[in-house]
Amino acid sequence: MVPPRPHLYAPFQPPRTEPPPAPQTCTNGAQHSEPPDEDLDPEVDKELFHFEEDIGGIIKRTILKMLGRAWKDTRNHLYNYFYKSDLTLEQNIKGRPSGITADHWRWFLDYRNSEETKKCRKNVEYRSKQLYTHTGGSKSLARLSEEEERIAKIEQHDESSRLLSQNDSLAQALGKEHPGRVRGIGIGPTTSQVFGTISLQPSIETQREETQRVLLELQLELAVEKLKWKAMKDEAAAEKMKRQAMESALMCLVQGQGGELPLDVATWMNSLEGQSRE
Repeated sequence: MVPPRPHLYAPFQPPRTEPPPAPQTCTNGAQHSEPPDEDLDPEVDKELFHFEEDIGGIIKRTILKMLGRAWKDTRNHLYNYFYKSDLTLEQNIKGRPSGITADHWRWFLDYRNSEETKKCRKNVEYRSKQLYTHTGGSKSLARLSEEEERIAKIEQHDESSRLLSQNDSLAQALGKEHPGRVRGIGIGPTTSQVFGTISLQPSIETQREETQRVLLELQLELAVEKLKWKAMKDEAAAEKMKRQAMESALMCLVQGQGGELPLDVATWMNSLEGQSRE
């Protein structure tokens, strides 16, 4: 294995509960010296660490999470490469990486060799021996299987629960989302950022229900108008038949009276004509 270049590692910082020791200057050569300030281009620095648009600080939080993960991996690499279990503590301190002080390296080895840290590494070893990858944290496989069945049943009864929302199938089966992350999305988005915008938009199922409701109302109004129109046509047809019957009766009456209508019948006919004109 090719040893890493020592100048790639920054000095290790102990926890703030203890006062840090006095800084020491590394004199291993020019490759470990800090570059002068005049070598840093402010425009390049601005391009690397400045973002024109970072709504809600998403980019900043994502970068901090990635840096934290890289820092954890770097500490593991330092310990696994430079620490030798067959050597004493003082010998391991002498063989520390360049650029890290003896006090810093001693604290780091004490931390990594503590009982609590050894217990964590033991758990990692046990997990590596599992036949199936377990990604459910402290949940057992039986509990995970039960939750999967619960999610499947919820989605079978309500297809809208498949859509991402605060009441989707995952939320109903697993409980309310924890702040700082959203299930199934990954690092970066938070609940307020995702559901703060999605909750304002009606779901597809809600839009479908609203469309069906409006369609039923229009169909009902159309049916009522058709019934009214049919009633008016029936009434007009009845009036027409009634008028034709009356006209036939009057014709018979006129013929019986020698071609002249009685005075009261003529008055009644004139009133009917006036109503029909109105």
